[in-house]
Amino acid sequence: MTQENKQETAEEESVQGIAEAAAPGKQTKRGRSSIAFPYVDFSKAADVAEAIHTHVGTGSCSPEQLAAWIEQSPKSSSFRYQVSVARMFGLLETGEPLKLSELGRMLADPKRVQEARAKAFLKVPLFNALYEKFKVDVLPPTVPLQLEMVALGVADKQKALARQVFERSAEQTGYFDHGRERLVMPGFAPAGDDPGKPEDKKGSGNGGGGGDGVNLRLDPLLMALLQKIPTKEEGWGAAKRVRWFRTFAMNVSQIYDNDEEPIELKIDVVKGGE
Repeated sequence: MTQENKQETAEEESVQGIAEAAAPGKQTKRGRSSIAFPYVDFSKAADVAEAIHTHVGTGSCSPEQLAAWIEQSPKSSSFRYQVSVARMFGLLETGEPLKLSELGRMLADPKRVQEARAKAFLKVPLFNALYEKFKVDVLPPTVPLQLEMVALGVADKQKALARQVFERSAEQTGYFDHGRERLVMPGFAPAGDDPGKPEDKKGSGNGGGGGDGVNLRLDPLLMALLQKIPTKEEGWGAAKRVRWFRTFAMNVSQIYDNDEEPIELKIDVVKGGE
């Protein structure tokens, strides 16, 4: 069996076993874990949330739409599993159509993204159990850590994978910012504690712009897209620019168009002059 086939088999088993794994208990005859954890790291769940936010904001979409946005087949096991992982991290509401949860919407907010990542990490039963066990102690080395996972309900054959996904997710969500030997919850300001909001600043006038443009009063969906523009030093390839402008134009239309004044824009790369 190839490595790719092994991964697909593991994902299939996890898709089938997510519901039963969520409730602690004895391991099944097939050796599934009795505590839930994903077979892929947090970044895969974040990709799902980002795609939904970029295309529909707080709205909803079908699985077929989401699959196209993240370049997967809606019938593939890997796509179904990626959606399940996004739910395990608490980023999606249950059921269909697909829609971001409150935590998923927080992830798209630059002022709350750190809080969202930290809370999403603890939504996974295995990760939460490990955090509670070691939040005041150093994490054990690789072999003892895997044994701790088995004691918490991870199947013996899955302990290495569980550890790898745990470590990558802890890195991605900020729990290893102070070293990989400890799980330290990232710091974040309480919700609503934003001393830099425009209404708290003097001299904002009528909000018509000017200055350095920090206080742009745009729809959050457009602001999120603007914040994805890379710096000049990072570069921005033509194909990526076209994709960004198309997405931006689509969202502008979604926000501002009405039935009487629909606008259609065509954005493409023109080569060899006008």
